[in-house]
Amino acid sequence: MAPRRRAEYLAGRALLRHALAAYTGRAASSFRLPVSPSGKPGCDGGPGVSVSHSGDVLVCAIAEAAVGVDVETAPPRDIDGIAERYFTAAEAAWIAAEPAARFCQLWVLKEAYLKATGHGLAGGLDTLECLIEPPRITARLAAATAPPALALLRGPGFFAGIAMLGVPGAIEPVLHAFAARERGHAAGPLELLATT
Repeated sequence: MAPRRRAEYLAGRALLRHALAAYTGRAASSFRLPVSPSGKPGCDGGPGVSVSHSGDVLVCAIAEAAVGVDVETAPPRDIDGIAERYFTAAEAAWIAAEPAARFCQLWVLKEAYLKATGHGLAGGLDTLECLIEPPRITARLAAATAPPALALLRGPGFFAGIAMLGVPGAIEPVLHAFAARERGHAAGPLELLATT
């Protein structure tokens, strides 16, 4: 494992343990955090969990349901190509008005959903269509099943998405920000942009 990748992995597990301790009141060291064959972290005998990182931002989500979280600090170079190939026509048209920001907003929601399912990107970005008109997100699945509950957040220089499966209604995130002490700053305030 490359040094940066190892550091990201360890930081993610440390954040997850810290958040689980705050959420449950149990000691951080008491949690067993196995990883599924697809790479999704779990919490034996505990709530649903998910972790994501991008750039210098690391996020985790904890819920009493299957949950996925994703964070993006910068869009890929080929926004148009990815949008045309993997997003619906309505999503691609919506992205065209503000390519960088809107691409990241859709990407974090789609990837959070795919993480919640445990499939990751192999599950198909086109299986979920999201129409974002803050403060609402309308979500539709390609299969005739209930769509996930979604939340879209913005922080300084990044977007984050949360998806929960089998939960009716909107997600009401409780947000906590933790800063690396050696850097002397936090990621900044998080703003809830939209929910289903």
